[in-house]
Formats: sequence, C-alpha cells, structure tokens
Amino acid sequence: MSLRSNVARSAESSLVQVLPTGKALGAEVCNVDLRSFDDWAFASFMRALLKHQVLLVRGQRLGERDISAFSRRFGHADLIYTSPGTTFGDRLSFCSLYAAYDALSPALRSRVAHLKIRHLTTDTSDDGRRTTTAGPVHPLVGIHADTGRSMLALGQRRHSSVVGLAGCESDALLDDLWQLAERPEFSWAHSCEPGDLVVWDTRCTIHRHEAPDMPRLLHSPPLWNAMPTA
Repeated sequence: MSLRSNVARSAESSLVQVLPTGKALGAEVCNVDLRSFDDWAFASFMRALLKHQVLLVRGQRLGERDISAFSRRFGHADLIYTSPGTTFGDRLSFCSLYAAYDALSPALRSRVAHLKIRHLTTDTSDDGRRTTTAGPVHPLVGIHADTGRSMLALGQRRHSSVVGLAGCESDALLDDLWQLAERPEFSWAHSCEPGDLVVWDTRCTIHRHEAPDMPRLLHSPPLWNAMPTA
C-alpha cells in the first residue's frame, strides 16, 4: 500500500465535510477553498475520493496554476473544472465498477475471473488512411491498488475483445457487462456549473463526458499493466 494511501487513511475525516450523493458513488466536499489545502486537508480529500470514487467541489475560483498544482497531487485521477463566467457547463456521468462487479451473479463472476480483454488502436495517417493495430491486454477483473476492492476493468467498448473467445461470444459478454455497469442504480450524473470542480478515480469508474461538441464514454486507467488481477 502506498505512503499516500496510508496518509489518506490516517487523516481525520473532519478536515473536510463530505456529503454523499446517496447513489452507488459520488459525494460533495463542502465549504473548502482548494487553493489553501495543506497536506492534511488533501489527505482527507483523498480518503473521501477513495471511498466515494467521485467528488464534487463547488464555488472554486481557480487559475491555471491552481489547477495544475492541484492535479499534480493525484495519481490515478482526472478532473474537470468549470471556470466562473462559463455559459454552458459540461454534463458528466459516472458508473461504479465496484458496484458492477459486486452485482455479478456467482456464475458470471466465476466466468470472468481469469479472462483478459484486448484493445485495438486505430491511427489515421495524413492522407486519411486508417490502420488498426493490437493494443494493450489487461485483466477483465482487477483489484484496486489502494482499496483492495475487486472491480471490472472494461476499458473502452469500441474495438475491444475478450482474449480466447470467438467474436460473437466476446461481443455478447462485453455487451452484457457494459449494460450491467451502466445500470441507473450504479450511476451518478452532474451538470457542471461555474466554479464546479469534479475529480474522479479513473481506475474504478466509467465516465461519460458530454461536452456540447463531443460526448464520450470511457473507462481509462492510465496504466493497464499496473492493475493487479483478482
């Protein structure tokens, strides 16, 4: 377990006020100014992030340097900040891959326990030609390095396949797993307002980012080969 994780677990929870969404994931951190976070306050924030997977902080006035300094303190996390004066904020939705794994039937849990998923990468050259090459392979079930909890590790649905399964069988299994992961009871959504900062743990969430011109649905841990198997 990392030193950062140990510090996060030992911090007093009272350093930040956390209000859970009541969903499978997500919480709001209240009455804080992220620019003034010391190490203990940040450790408490990290403790909340590990527990709730996604955190919302409202009313922030952050410059580029503030955002850069804050984001550098994280490992496997991503964030979006909506600056004051923004007319239309993005809509974000998240799904818990812990909850999806916990909801697997015993038979399906046994089936996916030792399977691996392969991703294909597509590149487009300057002349418009597209080439597809084999991408990373990682376990379909992983263990979160900081919490020790089992979770599905789905990657991106497009151009993905389960190693060792025929195409139709692989597609059917992945479609079932994605449908399970996106069930409403495992999800939480937020429409960003000016001053909102949203942080999420990329290892154990699927996120949909609906910007005005670019909807995306992703589960994207930064280092697939760093994820231990269950």
